[in-house]
Amino acid sequence: MRSEHSAGLDEAQTDPPPPRPAPGSGVFTALTQAPLGVAIFDREMRYLAASSRFLTDQGLPGDTPLIGRRHYDVFPEVPQHWRDLHARALRDGEAFSHDADPFTGKDGCVDWIRWSLKPWRTDDGQVGGLVLYTEVVTDSVEARLRLEGAESRYRAVFDQAAVGVARVSTEGRFLEVNDRFCAITRYDRAGLLERRFQDITHPDDVAPDQVQAGELLAGRIRTYTREKRYVTQPGDPVWVNLTVSLVRKADGAPDYFVTVIEDITARKQAEAEQQRYQAQLRLMINELNHRVKNTLATVQSMAAQALRVGADPATAYDRFESRLMGLAEVHDVLTRESWHGADLEEVVQRALRPFAAAGSSQVRLEGPAVWLQPRAALAMALVLHELATNAVKYGALSSAAGRVTLAWTFDPPAERLRMTWTEAGGPAVRPPTRRGFGSRLIERALRSELQGRADMTYDPAGLVCLMDAQLPKREGMLNLLDGI
Repeated sequence: MRSEHSAGLDEAQTDPPPPRPAPGSGVFTALTQAPLGVAIFDREMRYLAASSRFLTDQGLPGDTPLIGRRHYDVFPEVPQHWRDLHARALRDGEAFSHDADPFTGKDGCVDWIRWSLKPWRTDDGQVGGLVLYTEVVTDSVEARLRLEGAESRYRAVFDQAAVGVARVSTEGRFLEVNDRFCAITRYDRAGLLERRFQDITHPDDVAPDQVQAGELLAGRIRTYTREKRYVTQPGDPVWVNLTVSLVRKADGAPDYFVTVIEDITARKQAEAEQQRYQAQLRLMINELNHRVKNTLATVQSMAAQALRVGADPATAYDRFESRLMGLAEVHDVLTRESWHGADLEEVVQRALRPFAAAGSSQVRLEGPAVWLQPRAALAMALVLHELATNAVKYGALSSAAGRVTLAWTFDPPAERLRMTWTEAGGPAVRPPTRRGFGSRLIERALRSELQGRADMTYDPAGLVCLMDAQLPKREGMLNLLDGI
């Protein structure tokens, strides 16, 4: 409490003074020199004695005369709730205390007072007055309030941060975690506080983490940042950007780590997807280069055979154009499928379409659905084109009574395709005296492109061609036409 000197301190007293310690007594001396604020009142709240500390705490000189003055005359700013407590203590003999009670003085300043109020009794047991102990604790209260405010601000930042924050012991045990840390790792708070960071770190990332933590403890670095994986409680990996600092004690000894994490799983997944895309793009470009080279080599070979010396120019041109059109038909299918591949039956239908005009019922297809990768589709188109060309010229499709059956089986686990081309009803077949370009093309296409082979049987009743091919595995490749 702070107050001005009361205007009536020097006025004469009209009431007889109450009993009080004799000024020269040891009790009086001890009381006035007490290191605490102590004041003794009678039943009228008149001062019987007061310590110098009591006066100085109230902003008065330590030798100010108070004896015989009423407390409320000296300090008229005493709040009503204190006056009520004084009255209750005098009436009922109750004792009261408060660790930190705010008091506004005349100057408007607020002090915090620790006080204790107890009645004292006469020899006959009656309440003779009150003993008031006071201590100004403003500095300690304000320091505590500042500390509580700082703690509150820290707690607000810690708990509401958009990133995961944790305090971790030097042995790795979690001491404190915020809600975001729990959300990222998908552990509840109790579960994390039972574990060490090593327990939830991906096995491949534990050693690098421990090395960096050791550098911090040794004082060689002040902080470190790295990308690592935690294993969540459900068992899924989660990528985080980790920043770790070390808090030291006053003597410089390590106290605890402060760990801050940010969930970067989405970015890491995007990076992995981009890497996969780039790898597939490189693979596709290499495949495209290979396809272009092979296609040009095939066209070159067909041109050389069709235009060989001595061949009739018109016939050679028709033969060359027909083979090119067969390739173009399959290219149309592959382009429509963004060069992911084509269905075998559609490849067969496209390849045989130019030869079915004489009678579409002459060709019968039997077999399950089979998906061909681009190179397999092109190779198969060339093989079927050559077989159909030969059948139109010399075999079953050269007469209206002739029939061709193309049947196939497929072994999915082994990716093995077996096809049988069977002709019937055409002219009698005679083995050729020499191997023509068509036969060589069929064998080369199956051997080089499909790791297969073709066996021709020139039965008088009709040609039979057994084909065996190893299909490339269907992969989830991207290509240049994706997304267009």
